[in-house]
Amino acid sequence: MNINPSPLVITGLGLMTGLGVNLTDSWQGLIAGRSVTAPFRNLDPARLSCPFGVELPQAADDLFQSHIKKRKRSQMTRSTQIGLLTAEMAIEDARLDLERLDRSRVGVILGSTGTAYIPDDGQKEEMRILKNMLNSPVSWISLNWKLNGPSFIIGTACSSGVYAMGAAYGLIRSGQCDVVLCGSADSSINYPDIEGFRDLLALADATSEPATASRPFDAKRSGFVIGEGGGILVLESLDHARRRNARIYAQMHYPGFYTESYNILSPEPDGIGMARCMHRALQESGLVPGDIDYINAHGTSTNLNDLYETLAIKTVFADKAHEIPVSSTKSMTGHCLAGSGGVEAVISCKALYEQTIPPTINLTHPDPRLDLDYVPFQAREKELRHVMSNSFAFGGHNGVNIFSRYGNSR
Repeated sequence: MNINPSPLVITGLGLMTGLGVNLTDSWQGLIAGRSVTAPFRNLDPARLSCPFGVELPQAADDLFQSHIKKRKRSQMTRSTQIGLLTAEMAIEDARLDLERLDRSRVGVILGSTGTAYIPDDGQKEEMRILKNMLNSPVSWISLNWKLNGPSFIIGTACSSGVYAMGAAYGLIRSGQCDVVLCGSADSSINYPDIEGFRDLLALADATSEPATASRPFDAKRSGFVIGEGGGILVLESLDHARRRNARIYAQMHYPGFYTESYNILSPEPDGIGMARCMHRALQESGLVPGDIDYINAHGTSTNLNDLYETLAIKTVFADKAHEIPVSSTKSMTGHCLAGSGGVEAVISCKALYEQTIPPTINLTHPDPRLDLDYVPFQAREKELRHVMSNSFAFGGHNGVNIFSRYGNSR
């Protein structure tokens, strides 16, 4: 093993959310504080107990058709297509000239809990196996760009993207890869998954005003709003990035990981496991709590997550907790499930680069137990040096990323 001592940096971002089909449109929507939660367009709302969510804009379908050949599309689920398109965006954004790289040293590591393949009841489908393969997204990305480096999927539910980024970090640090595409994508907007989350009492209550249903940290929050999307990042060593004169969005530190081993569904009381994970991320980065300038919260709009995450932040940051802006972009993107870790990593890096914090929208009824600075409604310009991004998952798999601003990146 040849250890690469160079810091690791993010040089490309690909993003698809309900706010936009690319990084620029999604970021503009976030900064504007837009809500796009609406009755489902691709499903029959009458068949669902929670009839709304955050779907990708209709323009996404045009992109899938124009960028992926029909035969290939027939072999992919929507989740896989999102992964492939966001990877393409990240590669282009990073200005990667693959002809000049050793493709055997370019890896692809994504987070996923499945491809969200839902067969028609009892119907034979020719492409069932290809659509349902867990490794389908990374396989298609590798095939599309003839990448021969390590390529695999990591599944830890909503923290999958963070764990994938940790694995990517290890591949570069160990000397096995020069560049790794990493992150996550998910589209689980389908009848069985929506009703399944509803049965777990995880989804927001049905309301005549879906635009305000995702309300993290609000006293009237009732559950998360399901979304779809993907966030993929190009990770490489600083030395490699400098050699090709790459733009640098942020430095990435090795994430903090912690398994609660408490309950398959509920987080550990008082946010103990969340706090331990944030502590580990700080230890891995060599930073102290006072160094963090913004926290992109997991912020699901569920009663327990928002309470326990707030308590965990207070545990970790103590007297500084009330001084650190904390926002939940899920108030706008919805909860992209396995895709959320990648989506929010991209948003965190963009926030660092733009020196701007996206808001938490729909925070109209303050919860007296939740008294941090949640950046309500309006984006905020602020000097950002270090940003923390939290991902806490069913099964107790917690992951926390910390990104730092690169001094001469702009």
